[in-house]
Amino acid sequence: MANHVSSRLEFIRLNPEARKTLAMMLKWNEMGQENGRLENFHEIMDHSPEDPDYNWYHDHIGPKWCYFEDYDLDQIVCTSAWGWPDKGFAWLINQLRKDDPFLLARATYEDEAPNFYGVAGWGPKGYEDYYIDIREGIDFMRAEHRSFDMIYEHLPKTEDEEWSEGFQENMWEAINTHQDILWDNDCKDDVELDSDKLYDQDGYPKHNENPWWGE
Repeated sequence: MANHVSSRLEFIRLNPEARKTLAMMLKWNEMGQENGRLENFHEIMDHSPEDPDYNWYHDHIGPKWCYFEDYDLDQIVCTSAWGWPDKGFAWLINQLRKDDPFLLARATYEDEAPNFYGVAGWGPKGYEDYYIDIREGIDFMRAEHRSFDMIYEHLPKTEDEEWSEGFQENMWEAINTHQDILWDNDCKDDVELDSDKLYDQDGYPKHNENPWWGE
């Protein structure tokens, strides 16, 4: 049985035109409510066959299956097999970039074991992904212990040491904290232009800026 991977795509900045496109793709009505619930990721892709097989999913979405846990016009939450839907999220971002080349979006993902977790971002400067193996994550938590008080005393001291109850109770909070640190300190700067002051309240650039991702 495949390990389940949870992922969340958040639309941090999305102009009204791109938001309308997203609403159409998700079959979301003008009142912001559901109008026919979508189950599987391929249902938003107009080039998908009616019943795609594992190979099609691998080539176009990433994992061999991926379904929606929840969604609205601010975020999409998925569960998938073995990996996160990196190709599917990238396809969706590229569709929305046709209306909003300056959009800013963040994805977080984590394996249920967890064997790995990470954070990815799309913005005017392009795309970046910070994949973290759980052992790498534990080393970071130990080195940056002031940010991980909730789990520091429970961190395993060796790779062979079994995870304590205290570690398992606090690991998801610690993983979410690490994802936020990666976004704030690294990933956001990799994909975003210098300042939010460049954009108006609808997400349009105030000046004659060009996105970098198409260069």
